[in-house]
Amino acid sequence: MTSFYLSNPYDPAQAPQNLLLNHPWALLGGISPQKFMKSYWHKKPLLVRGAIPAFELAKQNGEPLGSPISPEDLFKIAGDDIVESRLIKAKPWSFADGPLKKKSIPRLDTPDWTLLLQGMEARHPAAAKVLSWFRFIPDARLDDLMISIAGPGGGVGPHFDSYDVFLIQMSGRRRWRISEQKDLTLNTDLPLKILQNFKVEQEWDLEPGDMLYLPPHVAHDGIALDAGCQTWSVGFRAQSYKEMLQEGLWRLAESLEDVPELEKRFADPKQVATNTAEQLPEEMIQQVAKKLKGLKLDRIETFLPGIAAYLSEPKPQAYFSGSANAYSPEEFKRLLSKQTLTPHPQTRLLALGKTVYCNGEDMTSGQSNNTQMAWRSLAAKKQVMGAIGEIAPENSLFSAFEAGWLVF
Repeated sequence: MTSFYLSNPYDPAQAPQNLLLNHPWALLGGISPQKFMKSYWHKKPLLVRGAIPAFELAKQNGEPLGSPISPEDLFKIAGDDIVESRLIKAKPWSFADGPLKKKSIPRLDTPDWTLLLQGMEARHPAAAKVLSWFRFIPDARLDDLMISIAGPGGGVGPHFDSYDVFLIQMSGRRRWRISEQKDLTLNTDLPLKILQNFKVEQEWDLEPGDMLYLPPHVAHDGIALDAGCQTWSVGFRAQSYKEMLQEGLWRLAESLEDVPELEKRFADPKQVATNTAEQLPEEMIQQVAKKLKGLKLDRIETFLPGIAAYLSEPKPQAYFSGSANAYSPEEFKRLLSKQTLTPHPQTRLLALGKTVYCNGEDMTSGQSNNTQMAWRSLAAKKQVMGAIGEIAPENSLFSAFEAGWLVF
């Protein structure tokens, strides 16, 4: 196997703006995204040989490709205190959270270790491009792109995830063993979440350019076969209904601050004398029910803005430095007419109809039509450029740029 440093780094392409959802994709083994979602997504595993054809083509030409990101760059990123990283060692099992100094990371040919780096789409443009390939799945479901680099025998042990994941082999080989077993009991004697009784049902060795999709709760164990083995994992989050409803209700409660009518105090001139004083009065119940109906709190549409805002919140580890220079609204306007404005790699954007949420905030309500259209372009196409009229200090595009949520 050709080692990484003798290979040319693969340069992934950005996905086009308009994805052909009914056409076959090499990434998905020659089936269309629509077919994949109908037959495999959240249902059953899919192994794709040559998901990235460039690797096999380069190999045939005698110029094998390596990972877009070198081990040295990954080790440097692991030392950053705003990056979520973990070093896992086997025999015996142990782990250490980052930031990690380079001297604490074993040599590539040292066996039985793995370095995990989360949120790599915010750390390297190649990872962001790979992530763009999967925008046939709603942004609300996306978690992040994790990179694991390992020595021979390295892995995290047999385990299961509660979310969908695409495992892309970028350098070296990795042996994947999977099982759709129902017994997902964990070994409580270990520091990692490792299955107690893993029973292998299928096994494959993945070469660079291969990909394995796994739906939630499929037990799997990936073992590096080569020094510097790199696997890129595109993970999709799945919040509990409890979590979504709690967040939606919390934000709904906050929005009641903007309803002056609710400042009025309860009054019950129609209350009759009662022999059951301990009971919540019917008059109060009826009046509260009337208010709920008037505010449409009995309809799903009332909860969705809070849920959309919650799902647009960035990861807890996200860091925004704000614009490097202090620009006036007029200077920002001039820049926008000449340069492309894009979301910061750690910014999350979600749309609910015509309303766009950015990092947990409604960015379109009360804004000009041009500003609203710019936000919709940012949400759908991840970019905007051009004149949008006057830019006031309270313009949400300008405010997001000042906060570092948007960058040129």
